[in-house]
Amino acid sequence: MKVTCPACGSAFDLDAAVSDADARRFVDLVAGLEPRVAKPLIQYLALFRPEKTGMRWSRMYALAEELMPMIREARVRRNGTVYAVPTDAWAAALSMLADRPKNLTLPLKSHGYLLEILASQAEKIAAKAETETETKRRESRTGAQKGPVDVNEHLASLRGATEGKKP
Repeated sequence: MKVTCPACGSAFDLDAAVSDADARRFVDLVAGLEPRVAKPLIQYLALFRPEKTGMRWSRMYALAEELMPMIREARVRRNGTVYAVPTDAWAAALSMLADRPKNLTLPLKSHGYLLEILASQAEKIAAKAETETETKRRESRTGAQKGPVDVNEHLASLRGATEGKKP
């Protein structure tokens, strides 16, 4: 029975795919992922397909296997920096690339573009979190001094604190 891959459009024999060890390994590898990541991952891998030929299962497996530790650990190492990349970020980046941006030269040769997108997203998220933390810190410092301070009340409270002490 011939079937067509929904990601890359290649036709293949289902019996051959089931009996192909690399195809089974690929399916087992991807089956462990959440569907929101698995589907765009398969579509993303189609970007590596050579223009005039189909892609071998062994190549699909090798490409997916390179990403799996990063997806499972929710981390990406790029240019010596480790970035936290949650599942939602993986799903979003893979989906964006699966839509085949016009500026991409196909077939892709490496995961560099994907990793750069993920690192950039992680930096933006970290910068936003840092800005929010800094804003909260500033507000907590100035929050104790909100409103006008009554100087007489302040002096009276200081006197009361010092009158109880013996010299």
